[in-house]
Amino acid sequence: MHEKEYSKISISEICQRSGISRQTFYTLFESKENIVIFILAKSHDFKPDKDCECQGPPTLAQLAEGFTKYILSKKEILELLVKNNIIYMMMWSLYKSFTECNDPKDEYDEIISNMTADFIAAGLTTIAKHYVMNSDKISEEQLKQLIYDLFNGSYFPTERK
Repeated sequence: MHEKEYSKISISEICQRSGISRQTFYTLFESKENIVIFILAKSHDFKPDKDCECQGPPTLAQLAEGFTKYILSKKEILELLVKNNIIYMMMWSLYKSFTECNDPKDEYDEIISNMTADFIAAGLTTIAKHYVMNSDKISEEQLKQLIYDLFNGSYFPTERK
């Protein structure tokens, strides 16, 4: 994606460049989208328990700090995802990370855990996208505070006067 738009990269090109057959490709992956998701998970994954320097699910302050550091350290790959209109693939990677750091007790707890992971992943993906597009206009501290305020609800007024 450094050399060519994602949408213009073919499976044949991927196979030729990596020295594998189409049959081998399809044995390993269903689509080129799966390659990006695999690479994100393997090399660019956000792990809440590790990246937030905590054991178990992070506190909101740890999440805001950890994800801010993550965005800054992964800016190059995030820029490629945004430039190629595939930042949504990051959401799947984040969703998996958040579901893996939670241990649901029963079916209801699992449903709530999945909904929560989806909500957090979607929100953080959108924040990462807009930060990459506007990084020259927002500081690290402002980014961290925005994440904290959006997720704790203080960004929104509780009453209208």
